[in-house]
Amino acid sequence: MIPTYYSTIRILLAALFYLASTVTLADTLTASVDRNQLGKGETLELLLQFDGQTTSDPDFAPLNGDFEVLSRQKKNKFSLMNGSSTSYTEWRLQLLPKRTGKLQIPSLSFKGVVSTPITLQVEDLPQSRTSTTTINQPVFVETDVDKSSAYVQEQLLITFRINASTNLQSISSEELIVKDASVMKVSENQYQKQINGINHLVIELQYAVFPESSGNLTIPAIRFNTVIPDRRDPYSSSFFSRGGKRLFLYSEEKKITIKPRPTSYGSAEWLPTTAVSLSERWSRPLAELVAGEPITRTIYLSAQGLSSAQLPPLDINSGDGFKVYPDQPQLNDDVSSNGVMGTREESIAIVPSRGGSITLPPITVQWWDTASNQMLETVLEGKTLTIKPAENTISAPVSTTEIPSTAETLLAEKQQPSLVFWLLIISNVLLLGTAIIFLVLWRAGRNKALTGPAPSEESPERKEATLFKQLQQQAKKKDPRAFREGLLVWASVRWQHSLVTLDDIAVIAKDPLLTAELQTLDRALYSPEASTMIDLGSLLNHLKNIRKQSTLEKPSKGNHLQPLYTES
Repeated sequence: MIPTYYSTIRILLAALFYLASTVTLADTLTASVDRNQLGKGETLELLLQFDGQTTSDPDFAPLNGDFEVLSRQKKNKFSLMNGSSTSYTEWRLQLLPKRTGKLQIPSLSFKGVVSTPITLQVEDLPQSRTSTTTINQPVFVETDVDKSSAYVQEQLLITFRINASTNLQSISSEELIVKDASVMKVSENQYQKQINGINHLVIELQYAVFPESSGNLTIPAIRFNTVIPDRRDPYSSSFFSRGGKRLFLYSEEKKITIKPRPTSYGSAEWLPTTAVSLSERWSRPLAELVAGEPITRTIYLSAQGLSSAQLPPLDINSGDGFKVYPDQPQLNDDVSSNGVMGTREESIAIVPSRGGSITLPPITVQWWDTASNQMLETVLEGKTLTIKPAENTISAPVSTTEIPSTAETLLAEKQQPSLVFWLLIISNVLLLGTAIIFLVLWRAGRNKALTGPAPSEESPERKEATLFKQLQQQAKKKDPRAFREGLLVWASVRWQHSLVTLDDIAVIAKDPLLTAELQTLDRALYSPEASTMIDLGSLLNHLKNIRKQSTLEKPSKGNHLQPLYTES
């Protein structure tokens, strides 16, 4: 009896110790990172593990102070081995540090347990092109400014170059915003370049910046987001993989000294530039000018490195013997790798009020040459025009005939009504005939319009076939960028929807294999081996099969392309 009692006590105590140890094991929250030292713009992975099954999540808000949480994954795991079971929940977070220096991942609490804080060191890696460390990176950014000082409102050219020795699965950037300055994107180019004997794809972005005040101007560092193949994942560069390593790059901050407008320039409109031109065009030859008849004079004012909004209106007024009637000016900005070329186009109607000579005064534009640091003037020379008098102002010659007699006058007045009468009859007949011809032609045109479109109007089927032939020609040239543009045009006609991206085609086609090939085409546009990475012939054959399997969608009434996504 007694041994049985003690045996029962021992069993109960063992069960209690087991339950206590189980609770103790469940009440743990462990935090770890894949690395403790990293550079600016690099990410790290935080692994948080809770020894138990749960459907809720810890509070990750404490991380927002020094980190940007890019992604978060949660997994519940359970395993049974050698008769013992293990279950736990883990969270994997991809973090991007917001600053450099010594950072700390704070303690996180969950269900009454707390994780241990983790200390990190984030280095401010140099972005200079002369840095061997930077050049050896698979992707790095260069930042160039065309001058270290400039005048207020003078154009500055900022160039960002993303150099990649590996394939870029995607790339995007923040918007360039410069305090106390206006910004205009002027060019975007891609080309190949060898750096230290290694082939690199270079993506070049160029901006024109116009300072609005003197002093120190700061061009801030901007962030570029990209995805590159992950060396730890052998399938990350596969066509069917959406994975890869996210990489964040930062451009170099630049400071430029902005000089004020020189006091010697005077009160004229401030135009800091390297070249100004004035030209003109007339609506007809100047040898055919007649008093009272208008002629249009169009004057073009252009300046390199200035926007059209910076160009002043021209001073054109009426003068002796003529009136001017100006039209609304036309403003145009042409952008290139040299920056902005602004043009102001002014059209003026000139109406001579008399015959003889009239003089148009010269037009002068004052500007500041930033290359030589001096004030210059561009002049459109004045003109003297010869105006013919109007025909109705020519004086009638004095008659030398004799004054008719009274009898002759009476006879003429008697015969005149008969002549006028016949002239009236003839003119009325001509007017009636003209009205009949006009009515017949109008009815014929109206009937033609009601019978439908003209035979020469191209049907949707013929237009789709023509565009597909052009697509076949672009595939033979092996130019992925031109093929992509032609594909979007053809697909918009094929499905009668406004399609602007390859993802739009994938959504409407509903073909998994086509979707994979379209994703490959998009990736090829950012690859150094763009022409060899994608087989345009294979993609074209897939499109041919789709054409055979489905019929061309009929356009809606009005022949307008419908949007792919409609608002609910």
